[in-house]
Amino acid sequence: MFFWIQDGRILPTPPALAQNPRVASVPKADGPKRTNDSLTSGFQKTGSALFRRDPKKAYEESENTEVSVHFVHQIMASPAKTLPATQNINQCFEFMLENRIRHLPLTDPSGILKGFVSDRDLLLQKSKSMGNEEVSEIMKKQVLVASPTAEIRQVTKILLEERIGSLPIVNDEMKPIGILTRSDLLRLIVKFPNLNLFV
Repeated sequence: MFFWIQDGRILPTPPALAQNPRVASVPKADGPKRTNDSLTSGFQKTGSALFRRDPKKAYEESENTEVSVHFVHQIMASPAKTLPATQNINQCFEFMLENRIRHLPLTDPSGILKGFVSDRDLLLQKSKSMGNEEVSEIMKKQVLVASPTAEIRQVTKILLEERIGSLPIVNDEMKPIGILTRSDLLRLIVKFPNLNLFV
């Protein structure tokens, strides 16, 4: 499932989706991330993306067995790295550098998603100011998010159609529990040439 969030609330108009979405069991928000050992072997998590390796080497070392990946919770980076929307731009930028991430979900005091910024957003603002203003002044307040049971094929379609690089993954309380990026999808394809995305 995909939906837009603004001010912690679901907007009435969701993005267009493929028909007849499948349903999978949802991992608990506070519990350990569900993983598939065959998916994570040979990878190292760094922030919101899989460890960056040389694509040619990764392909040569890829597994030839067929691997099935259907839903977001199977490959999302979790837990989500977030900051309060009251942090200033410099603090957010340093946090992203330290954690080697390019996309940052921003939350209210109760942990509900309130906005989203990219490293480009922060760099652009830092070029105009000292970076001491709150990140809430420049964050995107309308954010497209997905549930952990969204199909990978639908995620790919949404990323292409909406021209975005990542999707925050939220639980039923609108709290970020993970993130999925285009880079994650590309690395998955490189790692597993015989990848099966059909449910």
